[in-house]
Amino acid sequence: MDNLRWWLLLIVAVLFSMSGCASSQDWAYWRNHPTHFATGGHMTFSMQNDNVYYPTVTEADVKQAQTYGWWGDQVPLAPPANLSGRWVGTWRGLGLFDSLRQGDVEATLTQQDNVGVALLHLENTIAAGVPWIVRLEGMRGVRLVYRVAGNDAWMRYPESPTEMTVAFTLINNDRLVGTIADADAPVVITLIRRQK
Repeated sequence: MDNLRWWLLLIVAVLFSMSGCASSQDWAYWRNHPTHFATGGHMTFSMQNDNVYYPTVTEADVKQAQTYGWWGDQVPLAPPANLSGRWVGTWRGLGLFDSLRQGDVEATLTQQDNVGVALLHLENTIAAGVPWIVRLEGMRGVRLVYRVAGNDAWMRYPESPTEMTVAFTLINNDRLVGTIADADAPVVITLIRRQK
């Protein structure tokens, strides 16, 4: 029974952390428009502005978009949250035989504009369902690179992105809640920003 409660808690935490992504109206709208690019011009514009925090939008681009009737809302990009600093907290997940595992977490993040580098330490991971690289690095910590869009950050292990990816959401400017996408079982990490 305790395992069932723990699974439900993890599912609720993951859904809560992802709740800012899209509303049911957004999903319905996107289902009615299944193609990602409206035209070749739309694709060219998107490719030119890929990985750019400040996109270049010319008057010709706006006129072309109006002519094509591209769907979607014009939403200004939110400036990326600055996650630089020292963070401490806990992680919770499942280990061998679905036993509850937890431990302390410490992270040091260094960010410039919307990209950064993180050093993430998770304690007590030997029998946990975390990615192998976390157990291998142990107390040295795992070096991750990350990108921020608004209050959301995606961190990945640079040498093998498929081995470890962590998605975080910043709440009230002093709390990060995230999940490890590539873990053997659900893992939730909660971090609090330490004041200098």
